[in-house]
Amino acid sequence: MKTELLHSYSSASLAAIARSDSSLTLSQFEYDQNPGGPTATFQTGDDPPSKCEAIGNCVKDWWGKACRRKTLEKKFPIIRWLPKYDTEKLVADIVAGFTVGLTILPQGLAYATVGGLPPQYGLYSGFVGCFVYILLGGTGEVTVGPTAVMAIITFTYTHGKPPAYAVILCFLTGIVTLLMGVFQLGFIVNFISAPVNSAFTSAAAITICATQIKGLFGLKFAAEGFLPTVKGATAHITEVKFWDSILSLICIAALLFLMKLQLIFSFLIKRVPILNKPLWFISTARNAIIVIVCTAIASGIGETQPFTIVGKIVPGLPDFTIPPFTIIDPATNVTHSFTNILEEEASAVIVMPLLAIMEHITIAKAFAGENTIDASQEMMSIGVSNIIGAFFSSMPVTGSFSRTTVNAMSGAKSPLGGLITGTIVILALRFLTPYFYYIPKASLAAVIVCAVAFTIDIDIIKPMWRSKRFDVIPWVLTFLVSLFVGLEFGMLTGFLISVIYLLYYAARPGVKVKKGYSTSGKEFLLVEMDRSLTFPSVEYIRYVISKASQVWGQNKLPVVINCLHIQFADYTAAVGIKEVIGLFKKRDQQIILWQVKPSIVRVLSGVLNEPGRDEYVHFCRSEEEVESIIDGRCTLERKVATLQTMDMDSGVDVHTPHPTHREKYNSIPIN
Repeated sequence: MKTELLHSYSSASLAAIARSDSSLTLSQFEYDQNPGGPTATFQTGDDPPSKCEAIGNCVKDWWGKACRRKTLEKKFPIIRWLPKYDTEKLVADIVAGFTVGLTILPQGLAYATVGGLPPQYGLYSGFVGCFVYILLGGTGEVTVGPTAVMAIITFTYTHGKPPAYAVILCFLTGIVTLLMGVFQLGFIVNFISAPVNSAFTSAAAITICATQIKGLFGLKFAAEGFLPTVKGATAHITEVKFWDSILSLICIAALLFLMKLQLIFSFLIKRVPILNKPLWFISTARNAIIVIVCTAIASGIGETQPFTIVGKIVPGLPDFTIPPFTIIDPATNVTHSFTNILEEEASAVIVMPLLAIMEHITIAKAFAGENTIDASQEMMSIGVSNIIGAFFSSMPVTGSFSRTTVNAMSGAKSPLGGLITGTIVILALRFLTPYFYYIPKASLAAVIVCAVAFTIDIDIIKPMWRSKRFDVIPWVLTFLVSLFVGLEFGMLTGFLISVIYLLYYAARPGVKVKKGYSTSGKEFLLVEMDRSLTFPSVEYIRYVISKASQVWGQNKLPVVINCLHIQFADYTAAVGIKEVIGLFKKRDQQIILWQVKPSIVRVLSGVLNEPGRDEYVHFCRSEEEVESIIDGRCTLERKVATLQTMDMDSGVDVHTPHPTHREKYNSIPIN
């Protein structure tokens, strides 16, 4: 006599149990992997493992897997590439890291102002992500830090509030992103379509440019968002500062010139190739060059400034402190508890992680080349960067497209260049903050405008219109809502539109109805579906089949449903098919399910009373079986045998259409 015990152990755990009892032989212990889980069989007299032993074995098994080199390399990619590291790669990474460091200093200061924060917060956000990504990042070119889009979304949720709100938002973004990475929920971002992503990015870029009007022209007025800023600028147009306007225009022109420096002097580079590298470096470091030159001019002028300058910046490195779970608003002297903060920033906890993941994964895929990226691991790296960054007063961060491009063009070979970039930011915070006092706001605004203006993507509309005009609708709606209502609402609108589009696609599968003839000349209706049966599509499929049988079959012809492309069916769909079968029974009309897969047979059999024995519903594998049923030559025993065979098989043989089948490809009205 044998006693079967069903355990959800892995093979390693069961093997460990077997080894723990020296008297347990191979004949006494059997292991079988099946859909219901592994099955261990013990002979009578053998004591099954206790719950504590079972848990211990599972923990040992998990720990063994976690400590395997392959797992460690997956979770800490540095283990994979560091042993192969050499001097040549080190030199390339030092150059790339230094170049990115010169880029992140002006960008960090500028993006902090976009987020409505003191400038130093942009630098606080610029070094932790660089260090974390060295350990956890899988794409050598990607750099993590403050970005324009994350800054403007941060401003949306934190304007008029203490900077501590941005810090706690950074922490919450990190927690949610990390959890999504641990539970491999990155697929949620895939529900955001390319048109929605393009529209949101374009609207965000226009909004960011609009918010820089105050810095470009030296205006001072309270306004947030695109429309309020445009209205405010129009109302205060007489207050435009001449020298700020001149400086901003000169900076924009200089930045655009330096951006195209190599192209402009391409004729000279062909004659003197050695100039290519210096010109490239000047072009790449253009942001730092412009800010340094403008700062030098402003500091040379002294206290009587014609420009609007940044002013005093808190010097030194940020303190390592726990994120502020309780915030006191100095303007109102009101204390906000963590619960209050969550209530106020509820939508931010959803929008910010989605935006961070979407932006980072897009960048990682773009620069991964032939290599595949581990989306879950990338999400975890962003999550940890934000969590640790919050302890250093960071604003929310993610992968930066502009700095990643600079990093790649600089020849980065691994994430180790982030060590140089992060060190430059720390040194700047430690020694250079007194010199940031004279940075003109117009120069920072010019840097931001030139950085984001080229991300406005309206070129996508024309190919969308040519390929599928329906995709223009989500682009337009997302763009308009993001621009005129708010970026956070635009993101959610685009996400909902993408989901609704997918649901509509699932609820309206392609259904073709044809009239065919058997080799003996008997008529039947052939119904073909191009995708699986799920509950949103049940009513539509029922309607199409019933309508077709009425219009072409006069409620008499047998209906053959080709299930070749049906890979999945759920309970609701099975109930819907059962109702169709019941309707056909009342009409004395047969329904034949042809080329149905065993998994679908099992789902349908769960709701049918006597599958295989009903004279009105038939399961068939081949065309010969279909014809035998249509011609009335199929016996009950053969039907049952066919169904049993299909249920046992792991697949279904697919036959090509019989050459004698004459099908009339006529359209049928279904409305």
